[in-house]
This record gives sequence, structure tokens and C-alpha cells, in this order.
Amino acid sequence: MVNVLMNDEVQKLVAAGKLSVTEGKKLSLLEPGVYCLHKSWGVGKIASWDLLGDRAIIDFEGKPGHPLKLSFAVTSLDILPENHFMARRLSDLEGMKKIAREEPTKLVEMALQSSGGKMSLDELDAMVKGRIVGDGEYKKWWDGAKKALKTVRNIVVPSKRTEPLILRESEAAAGTGMVEAFMKAKDLKARVAALKMIATDIDLFPDKAQALAPVFQDLTGVVRMGARYQLKEALQLVLTRDELMESAGLGEAPAGSVKVAELVGQFRDQLTDAVSGLAGGLLGRVYRAFPEAFPDETWVDQCLLHLARTGGRAVGEIAAVLHEKDRAGVLEEFLRTAVRNRKASADLLIWICKERKGHAAGVFNLDLGNAIMDAMHADHLEGGPKRTGRLQDAFADDPDLLGEMVVDAEEQDVRLFAKRILGFTGLDELSRRSLMAKMIKQRPALQDMVDEKAGAREDNTLIVSWDSLERKKKELEEIMNVKIPQNKKDIEIAREYGDLRENFEYKSAKQQQAVLQRMQGEAQRDIERAQGTDFANVPCDSVGIGTIVNIEDLASGDKETFTILGAWDGDVDKGIISYLSEAAKALIGNSVGAEVELPSDSAGVKRKVRITGIEAFRKA
Repeated sequence: MVNVLMNDEVQKLVAAGKLSVTEGKKLSLLEPGVYCLHKSWGVGKIASWDLLGDRAIIDFEGKPGHPLKLSFAVTSLDILPENHFMARRLSDLEGMKKIAREEPTKLVEMALQSSGGKMSLDELDAMVKGRIVGDGEYKKWWDGAKKALKTVRNIVVPSKRTEPLILRESEAAAGTGMVEAFMKAKDLKARVAALKMIATDIDLFPDKAQALAPVFQDLTGVVRMGARYQLKEALQLVLTRDELMESAGLGEAPAGSVKVAELVGQFRDQLTDAVSGLAGGLLGRVYRAFPEAFPDETWVDQCLLHLARTGGRAVGEIAAVLHEKDRAGVLEEFLRTAVRNRKASADLLIWICKERKGHAAGVFNLDLGNAIMDAMHADHLEGGPKRTGRLQDAFADDPDLLGEMVVDAEEQDVRLFAKRILGFTGLDELSRRSLMAKMIKQRPALQDMVDEKAGAREDNTLIVSWDSLERKKKELEEIMNVKIPQNKKDIEIAREYGDLRENFEYKSAKQQQAVLQRMQGEAQRDIERAQGTDFANVPCDSVGIGTIVNIEDLASGDKETFTILGAWDGDVDKGIISYLSEAAKALIGNSVGAEVELPSDSAGVKRKVRITGIEAFRKA
């Protein structure tokens, strides 16, 4: 501001000591017609000066004609050029809205140009959302803009919201910049991100082999140094390099480059954790490197070892490699043994179900169904679903799975399997019925089991209040999630005390285990039988569940009141009795004036009472 020509009128204020020289120069720049930005009030335009009144009048966006003291104006306002994004938003809002509708990428580029070529997504939101694009339309607009920006090579759209939008000077400079970013990256994780960016925009490099030679050379060095401590990132770098070279038609990696097989063989014990989270395509490259990484036939053993340890996409990738290398028989025998011995993981069981017409056709049978039931049951006892949630979903949601599983099985085996499903409390009633319906579609003779089960449920239904049902469920959760896990720990601790034949703590813990399992089973059966109610709209012409009954003892004249509620609602102190109690059974069905014999405090002795009133129970 040294060379700023000060306005004559402003110079008089400076001479009079009302403004400093610096303030005078800044004010001279803030002349009427200039655009400005205030931290709180946003963009504005200087409308006029009132130098005698010591104020500037600013037309802020949504706050026109706002006066500011001159000294405050020069310290709080930043000057904006006329072509600045915010200035154009104030001067030509409709034009900016049109650009947003018709050329969203141009609008983003304009915002970046006004922000020094780099800005956060939050900053873009503040510039566009609400004013140029309505709040309710903004998400849809930005989704469309992001899609369009994929074809704009000089703008980098971040994969994470915490990363910035970047405007590149040119496509050629962009390629050079990406290589420099890779070389300057501080750790392997940052290098992975930089290499992925290069792979995304590989067409920015006219001579790919020459431009990327420094990247590939540097990559080998940092991978060899860092693999021991960052194996996952080291693998990602080598895998991404190979994928990039293949897609770009660059052939094999330069001589001396580190290979995937080298890392796989050297770090076999760490490999299971290192491959978790890798994309399916990269996982396939890892397992296809096994034959080179391990000599002779040991690569097959290593594949099977990983098949037992890993989950998700890795299962399918390992199986594909074994098939490609003509080891389908080895795979089938492994799967059959794992299912038979109940050693198959949930992910492996899910994969077998999905591949029942492909790689796993030889092991898809009713024994697989029983293995799935065993896995879900074991998890249920542990307070699940902890490990088998996805397995249970796959088992229940596949419309054809159960039908195909039982279509050729022996009748007796199918009935035993169906009985397991009907009796499994880890599934709700709706899920059990759905599973049975899928089997009945293939084996109609199973319908009698469903009918028999439905009849048994109807006879054993318990009518309960919603409050008592919630209490019962919490009791069950306490048993399953707190008491049983604690008991399991107690057993493990007691086991360490020595000879189990003389180990009192162990015997006591095992006895408690039996008690808890019985309590769990009883609670689960009770909840399964329960039918919740709020006792609303109960008729009062006779005594029933949900009624308040007034009685008079015919011998003593004493008067009492009973409230008859659900199976788990009894509270003697409050005069509430369960409809299953002997007194309730004697009263139910009788009307006002009826004389009824009720049990007395003396064993075997009954007392005679008269019903004097009946009213509906209402929850307080």
C-alpha cells in the first residue's frame, strides 16, 4: 500500500489526525463501488462515504445501507476484485445461478480461482449453498457436479471430505505435480494415496514409461525399507504399481523391482492381517503370487491355511486360484472336512452357499445346513450374533437356499433339520416360519410339522403385560450377555487351579453353567410363548384378564379387591394376581352376585366369597 494515491478528502482526515496514514491508504482503496468482504456480514459493496459523519455505507448481501465507522471499516473489510466469485455473487446472482445449472464445473473452477487454487469442501459449501443453489437442492447439485468433474483434468476432487479441492495450472503440470507429490510423500500411506491419484489420471502422462520411471524406482526402495513395519501399505504400493502398469500397457516392472511374491514369501506370518481390507482385484493378485512365493506344493498348504483364517472376499479369491491351478479336488476335500468337523468360518460357510452351483457344488448338502445351524447356535449361546450375523442373514434371506438344500435329502434327515429350525430360539417366529415355508415348497410333507408346532404354541400361549415382557427380555439379556460370559471366564480361571477331579471352584462353576443354561432356555421359551397386551377395552360383564374384582367374604364380611393381570404381573402387596393363579381361575367367568370358593391361608381349606363389583383395569 506504499504507492497508493490517497484520496484528497481522506488526506485531510489524516492531516487532522482522525485517521492514520495506513488507514487513509486503505480507505482510499475502499472507495464507493468497490466490493469487500466482512468476516461476519459476508460480501458487500461500498455504497458511499460520509467522511464528516466518520462512516462508510456498505450494501451487504441481505443487509443494504449498513454504516460502519471509518476506522472499523478499514480494519474489518477485505477488498475483492470485481471478478471475484463473491463479488459476482453479489453483483450478478441470477447469472451465477444460471452457471450453476448449466455449467457446474465452471462454477467450481471460478470458486477455486478466487480461493488461490485450493479450498475445502466446507468453503465451497459456504460460497454456493443457500444463495446460488438452494439448501434442499445442494446435495443433488454437488453429486452431479462431482460426476461432471471426473472429466475435468485440471481439477482434483478429493475422495474424503477432509481433503481439499485443487485447481491445477495445466494438465502437463498436473502430471509433473503428481510425480513430485509421490516423491515428497512422508510415509508409505501417503505414497499409496499419491500413486492411486497417478493411476486415476494416467492419461495425463504423454510418455508414461519415462515420466513414471522415478516413481517406480523410488517405490522399490521405500517398500524394501518399510515393509517390515508397514506391510499392508507396502503391499498396496506394489499391487497398485502392478495394476497401473498392466492397465497402462507398460509391461513388467523394471529389473530389480520388488515383487508381490517377494513380500508374500518373506512376511507369510503377517500376511493375514496385511491383506484385510484390500479390494477384491488386489486380493486376487496377492493369492496368484502364492505359487511363485512358496516352492513345490507348499503354496497349496499356504492357500488352505489362509482359507481357514481369512474372510470376506479373500475366500473367493483363494478358491479361484486353486481352481485356476487345477487344485479343485484339494479345495473340495478341504471344504468337506471343514464342514464335517464344524471348523468352517462364517465367511467360508457363506461362500459355500453362494458357490453351491459353482466351486462348492460338491459340498452343498444338508450337512452344510446343520453346520450353519451349529455355528448360529454356538454364537447364540455366546450372546450373539457376534460372528454369525452375516451368516444368519444369508441363511434367512436367500429365497432358494433351503429348498435346494433339502430337495434330494432323506426324509428323516430333513425332518430332523426342520425340527432344529423350529426349535431354534436364536431366530424369531417370523424367520422360522419363513425358513419352513422355503423347505415346504420343495418338501410339502413338512407342513404337518408346522401345523403341529402352531397348535402347541396356541395351547401354551402366555398372556402378559408389555411391561412384564420387557422385564423378562432384560432378564434374558442379563443372563446371555453378562452372567454366561462371566461364568465362562470363571470356568477358564478355575481350570487353571489344577486337577479337575478335586477342583471345587471348577465343579461349582460348571454347576452354575448348567443352571444358567437352564434359566436361559426357560426364559427363551417363555418369551416365545408370550403374547403382550395393555388390557385395553376389557369387557366387565364378567371377571376376566384385565379386570378389577371386588369381593366380600361371606363368613367374616371382610371386603377385598383383586386385580387380575398377566402371567408375570403378580404382586400380593398391591392386590395384583396372575390369571394363572388358583384364585384368578376360580373368579374368571363369574358375574356380579356370583358366590365363589377361593383358596384360604390354611392348606386345603377354601372360603366362600361373593363378587360385589367388576371394573376394567386402567394403567396409572
